[in-house]
Amino acid sequence: MFKSRKRQPKLTDRQGEGAVKGVALLLPGGAVRSHFGPLKIAELGLRELQVELTERGRPHGIAVHLLRYRYAGWNGADADTATDTRWALAELAARYGEVPVVLIGNSLGGRAAFWEAGDPRVVGVAGIAPWLPEGDPVAHLAGRQVLIIHGDRDRSAASAAKSLAYAERARAVVPGLARYEAAGGNHYLVKQADPVRALTTAFVLSVLGPEPSPLVAGELHTPLPPRAPAA
Repeated sequence: MFKSRKRQPKLTDRQGEGAVKGVALLLPGGAVRSHFGPLKIAELGLRELQVELTERGRPHGIAVHLLRYRYAGWNGADADTATDTRWALAELAARYGEVPVVLIGNSLGGRAAFWEAGDPRVVGVAGIAPWLPEGDPVAHLAGRQVLIIHGDRDRSAASAAKSLAYAERARAVVPGLARYEAAGGNHYLVKQADPVRALTTAFVLSVLGPEPSPLVAGELHTPLPPRAPAA
């Protein structure tokens, strides 16, 4: 399929002022294969998380950006979503210097987040219903803080079973990896949106800011807390 040579990845504008001490980069979902533009609905799915991270992160010098890919799809060996994430990491370094970055990926964006977590600027990675196929590497996660949240009824291509298998392999290099399951949650986690957002925000603030970590690095089926962790 023809690819537009004019299309370029973009970062949303930073909301806030002052020195940047860390960055939270949001990576939306998409499709396995598509050369159409990025999905607006996927961006909307991260809108409330983006707002909360911006407000809670502002006092700590945390800049929040969402990446708009060139294409909606991963597209096989091209790995377009991962390529755009590498561009974004380089762009963030050009803007802010070598500040620490946490990658937060949803679905397709989760795969890109975990693929690019080996970048030396990345200190943490969070996957919300991430697409983590069998065979994706895990060794590069060493030294990072890792969070995975999945609905236990997600049987999509980005299934809970796949993220569990990935987490089991990754535990060899990230003993503190935390994986939470939302009871009754499907791939979209609509009914669980509030606790998912709260836990993800708390994770980012614990990695980039002064707040203590809320994570339980225990069983890989840890139940998702029904309410926000204490600030």
